[in-house]
Amino acid sequence: MTAKNLFTLDNLKNAYKEINKTPGIDGVERVNEEFFEDLRFEILSSKYSPEPLVKIDIRQKNKKRPIALSSLKDKIVQKILAAYLNEKFNKSFSDKSYAYRPQKSPLKAVNRVSDFIRRSHRWVIKSDIKDFFENIDHNLLKKFLKCKIKDESLINLIMLYLKTGAFDLKNEYIEHRKGVWQGNIISPILSNIYLDYMDKFLERRGIDFVRFADDFVVFAKNKKHAEFVLRNLKRFLKLFKLSLNEEKTYITHINRGFLFLGVYFRGTYRTIDAERFEKIKNKISSFKNENFNEFIKKLETYIRTLNNYYIKLATLSDMNILKNIIIENIKHSVKNSGMKKSTLKETILNSKVLDIFENKKEALEIILSGAFSKKISTKIKEKKNFYSKKLTISSIIHITSYGMSLGVSKNRFVLKKQGKVVKYFPVSKIERIVIESGAFSLSTKVIQKCSSNNIHIDFIDRKYNPYANIVFYNSSVNQTIHKQAMILNTPKHLELAKSFIFAKLKNQKNLLVYLNKYKKEFQKEISLLKKFIEKSKKAKSIEELMGYEGAAAAVYWRAFGKAIKKEGFERVTKGAGDEVNSALNYAYAILYGKIQHALILSGLSLHISYLHALNAQKPTLVFDVIEIFRSYIVDRSIIAMINKKEPVKLNGKLLDNKSKKAIATNIYERLATYTYYKGEDVKLENIIYYQANELKNAILNDKKFRAFIGRY
Repeated sequence: MTAKNLFTLDNLKNAYKEINKTPGIDGVERVNEEFFEDLRFEILSSKYSPEPLVKIDIRQKNKKRPIALSSLKDKIVQKILAAYLNEKFNKSFSDKSYAYRPQKSPLKAVNRVSDFIRRSHRWVIKSDIKDFFENIDHNLLKKFLKCKIKDESLINLIMLYLKTGAFDLKNEYIEHRKGVWQGNIISPILSNIYLDYMDKFLERRGIDFVRFADDFVVFAKNKKHAEFVLRNLKRFLKLFKLSLNEEKTYITHINRGFLFLGVYFRGTYRTIDAERFEKIKNKISSFKNENFNEFIKKLETYIRTLNNYYIKLATLSDMNILKNIIIENIKHSVKNSGMKKSTLKETILNSKVLDIFENKKEALEIILSGAFSKKISTKIKEKKNFYSKKLTISSIIHITSYGMSLGVSKNRFVLKKQGKVVKYFPVSKIERIVIESGAFSLSTKVIQKCSSNNIHIDFIDRKYNPYANIVFYNSSVNQTIHKQAMILNTPKHLELAKSFIFAKLKNQKNLLVYLNKYKKEFQKEISLLKKFIEKSKKAKSIEELMGYEGAAAAVYWRAFGKAIKKEGFERVTKGAGDEVNSALNYAYAILYGKIQHALILSGLSLHISYLHALNAQKPTLVFDVIEIFRSYIVDRSIIAMINKKEPVKLNGKLLDNKSKKAIATNIYERLATYTYYKGEDVKLENIIYYQANELKNAILNDKKFRAFIGRY
């Protein structure tokens, strides 16, 4: 293929139709017939040269990614060259390379990873190449191109794009001596040509891998083999003047999990990474301030994007959260639209924003009722909370009796007592199993089923202490543990400790304010808690902060005693011999498991904490975070139970089974209740997961952690 055959008028015109028409530095937006003729003449007479690019930086986490904007004519030429290079090189590329290629996609890359895992690949190297696009060597790339392109003029044309510099936003010209410009149409295929040599290096050695651009996973037979492969890969990449990103490179067993393309893998289980899911939530929420028609258009486009990838990977829990986010954001936009109800209804139904709902009309009714009638909205919310509680209770298997066993039959958990079936539970409907029975058997098939369906298992001893937890550990622990440890004994450490105590005291105070509406006897305690809240803000050490927390606790528990009509009530943690303290301890144990699960999924190390003393034998970070939620979830529920005279009784020194069942039901229902959080109605158990991710973000990116403050 020669330049004359490649750059025909028809090819130039067709390329123009397919490119983004955003102007570059020359400001050209529209073209005529003469434009194409002149451009072709320039190319064939070797007079053509690209315009300088416009360089902008897009911030991604802690670094900036340079993006280049080309002129219209350069985009047209690059479009033709990219198609030509794909035709020449694509067939020879590895089938394990999935980025920027026809018939390839991130979803297919994720499926290929799952396929390798199913083939008993147990060890994984997870890595990416450090600043890959910025470090591609021009001379090496030129040699690679010459292997298949014989027309020197085409090689020179491609090299012009590599060498052309850019003006930044301060109008300073930046030379371009290495790397390919991200944003150039031709860059993706050039990057694949460059990295194909790494692919071939691995394939010649019989090593399985999946690569998407510079992000990749490599599979190994065992840990020793993985270490050997990693050493050799580093040496090989040096020949190409590349290196691995050490911060993101680690070796892990698949049962410990790893992250790839926004998907978390553990064993054969996979789901959307918690941090990526939070970004999806924030993206949808960012549309709600647009005018209604624009909002619907953007939401529809974004949902279509999600449907191509993330929705295909979402768990049942993820989908429920996503649906709730969509409903709340549409409701917000409807309220502020100023449009007629009939018009809004028609617009929503004519769009595809509710296509992920099984019952679109029911979802629409919730949206419109909530937006147009406060009275109806209250009824809808009550109904929503009722069914949320009902569904949550049915999604938990909580076992308290002796002599029970749990097994699996097809797609159902089977609970038996002394060999007789007590109950069947569809696996797809279960999210959590809580076991507090001493004499209980659990089959390995149950563990396998839980692993593949992301069902975590909590164990509670007879004294209501959580002592074990089977969950799905997120690989990002490898990346966050260092950052968690780095901020110990720094101002950030004290800042986080203050945020936990501030939220704890504020939520305790708010509970008393709520109770004061009815009993009018907590004014003194409310005033004292307000003072301790202010003092805690000014604390200069953890010791001083804990001093205020201890003093505030004495005030709060005195008020708690008043609320349940037990003057002189004293809080007892271990070895409690009364009904109230036993009920609190039991309820805290249930909440503890939920918080531990959320922290593990966020990728935080449980043994590095900022409020409680570090203890390698205890997950002290759980102790920190539970402080935020104790009063809002547990204390309020126990007060309500006692005042409603629900069963809270001891059998000897321990709660009887009827009381434990009632307490567990109340806590599960409380976790399933929707409450106000960042402008939205969010289920309390989901707020716990959001808080875990926000804490992680605060630690990794040095942001302020805003602990949850409940509203009544």
